[in-house]
Amino acid sequence: MNEKTTIKFIPALTGYRAIAAWMIFVLHFFPFNNPLAPEYLKSFIRQWHIGVDMFFVLSGFLITFRYFDQHPINFKKYMVNRLARIYPMYFLVTIGVFAAFYLQSGIWNSEKTIEAILSFTMTKALFQKYFFAAGISQGWTLTLEELFYFTAPFYFILLRKKSIWFFILPISIFLFGLALKEISQVPQNTWGFMQKNISYYIFEFFIGIGLALLVQNRSKLNLKLRGITYFGISFIVLFLLTLPTNYSESDWMKAVMALILCTFGIAPLLWGLIFEDTFIKRFLSTKYMVLLGKSSYIFYLIHKGFIPMFIYDYIAENVLLIFVLLNILSILMFKYLEEPLNLWIRKKFAE
Repeated sequence: MNEKTTIKFIPALTGYRAIAAWMIFVLHFFPFNNPLAPEYLKSFIRQWHIGVDMFFVLSGFLITFRYFDQHPINFKKYMVNRLARIYPMYFLVTIGVFAAFYLQSGIWNSEKTIEAILSFTMTKALFQKYFFAAGISQGWTLTLEELFYFTAPFYFILLRKKSIWFFILPISIFLFGLALKEISQVPQNTWGFMQKNISYYIFEFFIGIGLALLVQNRSKLNLKLRGITYFGISFIVLFLLTLPTNYSESDWMKAVMALILCTFGIAPLLWGLIFEDTFIKRFLSTKYMVLLGKSSYIFYLIHKGFIPMFIYDYIAENVLLIFVLLNILSILMFKYLEEPLNLWIRKKFAE
């Protein structure tokens, strides 16, 4: 029996998204960063940027799981569905970011125009100068999502022909990114094109692709794994505890670290959430966690920037209360903005 015929919606993977988004919130607000906190705790929390890696592996898995068997893919419908999912709320929040800046400063110049263009086109992560500064600072991850969404159908064409492409493609893309970084490293490169290399993240998307292919062919491969959920969680915790904060920042080392974390930590965790009946899965599958997971994209967009700053200045300075209020706001925005817009765009343009 094809596993895909028995797996349609996996609630635990939606709840998982909320956990990943919350990890990034804790990283950015870092409530434990005070003189009284133990150093090992500070070092542990500083590694919670892996929430981003958790999203990328999940993206690779879900896109492959949903679309790999559709050939040929209706590319127009595919792209409309992807853009309907990520762009409307990104667009609205980005407008809010620039509006808040202008209302506070009264300044608008050519530099802000460049920032706006790169932000609205989701291309700012290609330029080191604007990687964090322009628009939604954490929005650099959406450049990668956008690139992956656009290219994934082409990966699938090659993967259906020969499985060796599973290794050739990510390695080739990574080497291409290194080459672009080297070529563009000239004095005239004032924007820093590709100087903050993002190509190593391709391995994380491909780990997700590989996981989806394993899930779809589980019955043929006769895979009988047990305790994989807790193995994945244990490996992630061990990875975070042992990874030194001053490890080499070379692109090669980043690629190796991403491969280790995603192969032995994140992918096994996702496998366990799909197939194993554990307390973790049951918790993440509750209706409250699923709702928080569905609204986690908005939470990710607004958890840092003018909205939490407004809450801090005018409502409460307590980080826990800010966290709660942001989740409530995210749910409301999901129910009354994101979901209706998503459905309307799909109905209007994907048919």
